Amino acid sequence: MVVGLDTEIKKRVKGNKQWMISRCFVFDGALSHETILNGSVGILFADPGSEIGEILTKEAGPTGLSANPSWAPELIATCFEIQTANPEQYPEILNRSFPFNRLAPVQKIQDNERLIYVIRKLIENPEESTNIEELALEIGMSESWLQHEFKNAVGLPLRAFRKWFRIKTAVIAIKEGSNLADAALGAGFYDQAHFTNAFREIFGISPSVVFQKGESIRWYIQNEEIEKMLRLP
Repeated sequence: MVVGLDTEIKKRVKGNKQWMISRCFVFDGALSHETILNGSVGILFADPGSEIGEILTKEAGPTGLSANPSWAPELIATCFEIQTANPEQYPEILNRSFPFNRLAPVQKIQDNERLIYVIRKLIENPEESTNIEELALEIGMSESWLQHEFKNAVGLPLRAFRKWFRIKTAVIAIKEGSNLADAALGAGFYDQAHFTNAFREIFGISPSVVFQKGESIRWYIQNEEIEKMLRLP
């Protein structure tokens, strides 16, 4: 989800000539699209399989892209509040804002040991190019079963999840001070160009634009959902 704090945002699905214009867009991370941003923006990148991710998936709708949800003004107000708050206040501010304050239970995978094994292998070794057929053999199931069950439980195809988690890993590395090239390699991308293309596919904009030198970024990264799914200590 992305919101414009100073002005409206432009988005269009790749291949379309017509631009959509709105202060707020909710979109599927697997949707190939383009974005034009001006001024300050707020971006929420929700974990697949999380409660927030489920809310945003429903809001994005069957086309994977929707504009101006009813709660957009509330979210914009929250972004402005974060701009003037201290980092230790972010969790409290977000917990009383949509969609964080209206979570409903969604399907979890704690009882599926084979899927837990697969997801743990993907997130603990993001730099490895894991073969899906080999993963299926390791857990004693067919490749088609793994693909089907993974998407049902997590909400994304396995390859899309792997790309999402690599992008998240790279973004966390950038937050901790890595440059784009080092962050890309550490997250399992072939090079910076590979990371740029994957990032652009999801957000519709290059990471070099988002993480420009001198730009002020207010970060809040929460890994709680993945830890719950995998029952990590």
